[in-house]
Amino acid sequence: MPLPILHMTTQPTREDLIRLFHRTELHWSRHIGEETALDVGTAFVNAELPRVRDANHMFDAALPPEMTPQQAVEQVEDHFRLAGVRCGSWVMNPSSAPAQTAPLVEHLLAQGHRRDALDIYYLGGQPRTGIQEVAGLKIIPARASYKHARQLAEEAARQREPQLADAAMLHLDDPHTDALLALKDGAPAATVSVLAVGELGAITELFVSEPFRRQGIGRTMMSRALEICARSLFRHVFLTVRPTNTAAVALYAGLGFRKIGEFVAYRA
Repeated sequence: MPLPILHMTTQPTREDLIRLFHRTELHWSRHIGEETALDVGTAFVNAELPRVRDANHMFDAALPPEMTPQQAVEQVEDHFRLAGVRCGSWVMNPSSAPAQTAPLVEHLLAQGHRRDALDIYYLGGQPRTGIQEVAGLKIIPARASYKHARQLAEEAARQREPQLADAAMLHLDDPHTDALLALKDGAPAATVSVLAVGELGAITELFVSEPFRRQGIGRTMMSRALEICARSLFRHVFLTVRPTNTAAVALYAGLGFRKIGEFVAYRA
């Protein structure tokens, strides 16, 4: 189905789009962490998910006037210490001047943090080609079968951090998230979610179970996600992908997505 987005008289810049994408990530963080405004940015804390870095992190960080990077880090560490968890990562504010973020980044790297970047992809129109869906799939709302959704979440988290499955299930409870689940012969095969933040849409959590890969199921799930985006009349549609995931990069590029920048977190 055509994707009726971006009917505007002026085209947004890459910087504009990256700032808009950060708005979707801010909402995503609100699903799984308690939000507190600090001088240096927004802190998200979830003491029940201490090993999930994205549930315990700093977002839109920047140095306020007359605060040193060391003072900023100490303020953040004190806040997280009181909550009984550790700050797992920092995300800089894309709207702030480099003078407010670069010294903080340098300090974090010197402390042993590592730079972790995902590519941000953007769809500025309808998919380039029609999408041929795979036959034999039963696609239902993920909320209709928490058991199967949980099974896929646990598989996706298995080689990373088991608590990520708990975080993924929290996202299902958000009314702005439209999550789909694909069943094949009664077994959970794949899932995908679309997050709505006003006129912005973010396609997230695309995952295909190992036995069902390389069968076109991921492409089918993207087709359904794009249908949701079309019905929602989003003005902008985003997703992120790790650059080493060459299969996903090829899928998204074939659908018309283009890279506009990076979403960078500095991981403890």
